[in-house]
Amino acid sequence: MSDFSIGSMLDDDKRTSLQNFSENLPFNRISAENSKTKREIVSKIAFLIGIDDKYFGVGQSQIENMTPQFYRSIYDELNKDREARIVRNLCRLRTKLQRNFKAILTEMNSDIKNIDAIPDLVPQDALQGLEEDGITFVRARRRLDEYIVDVHNYLLPHVPNCQKFLPDWIKWPYIRNLFFINKGSTIEGNKEAARIYSEFRDLFPYQSFINWSPDESDGNILRDDAKFLPILYERNRDKFYDMSKVTEAGDAAITDPEDFFVSSGRIIIAVDCENADPCKVIGIMKDLDARGMIDKVAKILLVDDEHTSAQWRALRRNENLPLEYYLTDRVKDEKSAVDVALTIKFYREIAQSIADGRPIDAAVIISSDCDFWPLIELTPEIKFLVMLEYDNCSQAYYQRLQNNNIHFFYIDEFFTAGNLELKTEAVLQEVIHEIEDNHLAKLNLFSVINRALSKLDLKMNDAEVSQFIEKYIAGMTVGFARNGSAVLRNKPVLN
Repeated sequence: MSDFSIGSMLDDDKRTSLQNFSENLPFNRISAENSKTKREIVSKIAFLIGIDDKYFGVGQSQIENMTPQFYRSIYDELNKDREARIVRNLCRLRTKLQRNFKAILTEMNSDIKNIDAIPDLVPQDALQGLEEDGITFVRARRRLDEYIVDVHNYLLPHVPNCQKFLPDWIKWPYIRNLFFINKGSTIEGNKEAARIYSEFRDLFPYQSFINWSPDESDGNILRDDAKFLPILYERNRDKFYDMSKVTEAGDAAITDPEDFFVSSGRIIIAVDCENADPCKVIGIMKDLDARGMIDKVAKILLVDDEHTSAQWRALRRNENLPLEYYLTDRVKDEKSAVDVALTIKFYREIAQSIADGRPIDAAVIISSDCDFWPLIELTPEIKFLVMLEYDNCSQAYYQRLQNNNIHFFYIDEFFTAGNLELKTEAVLQEVIHEIEDNHLAKLNLFSVINRALSKLDLKMNDAEVSQFIEKYIAGMTVGFARNGSAVLRNKPVLN
């Protein structure tokens, strides 16, 4: 980031107001009336890391006419707890000490002042709050860089006591890491953190200092829970799965497809085999069939690529499904044609249904690929449900569906109990197919007998061959040794 960026030319109040304004433009603005995503987690994080009271709906003179970003009720709840107050005031101090480091250092060196005598640069209410909660932060002849180390050391015993405010399904170490930098108990470790913060301050949430790797593409990471937690998990090389926990009941995300099917007339299901897990899709189809919802499905389009999984055979063998399977080949090895083929076949089915006088009014897209967004956007007359997988769905696609009120459904955890059964069935079917089609099909008993007779220079007529097979061969079976090798069992005993 350049030293002459617009952000670096603004004073703290102006740059903070500008950042908040950009984060609350109408497209991204969140209000109590139309919120579809929760802000409980981000409100708690905002309190603990010391974000200004005004963003909780208190003293909003600088951001008049803007909806508060965080819940006031959570501010009041955490402010009653000693541990939460201590963490908040320590974080407020650290942000100000880092942000105003040079100015504070000048005051301390030239005017021989301690930090409790510089109210314009150091929040005195934070120092007073710590004092009231039993922590005497200000000490005589303390250097500024030593004060910053003190913040880290005071946080160490108090941050863990705030875990009680976060739900058990959040991985606490990821939250804890926000407060503790590497080598935070040393002056050198804090200097490196201060360098990153100084250079990229505009990218930190409301310019509050945390242990973070800023990225311009993130935007306001504390916009809501649905944005914060996936980014937090990604920073820890993990994936946040259960979006239903961070969205309101009125959100486009649904937990069960039944309501969608009940409220629809005729439905088409389009499956992108390149971007869907076979076992999960098979599980979905079985469940829909068991609940009698398949009766509403006019067609299941299964569009596959020559390079994808053979597990789709298990679905294709189900004769109860109105399924059309289409396999695409590749003109170029690196370029798939599945999305184009699926889109074309989709529109043909819609047109044919209209021509037949039985129009399709709803569609299920089973794919995590955002390439199908134009199909959804350009077909407003069709009601869509998109079935996604957590691991393969980008945050941008999730947000696009969310913003346009397109229903979506995560299939990952819907069949956790039946995953083993589904996998077992898929593997068993493929093993049987492999043995029968690729091995047993090549084995012809008459050819084997003829080769044996030829080697021995003997002859048998047809009656003798039939009698030989019935008496000696028919009782034998093929088994498998521990190493996987095929072996003959029940072999006749020869004299």
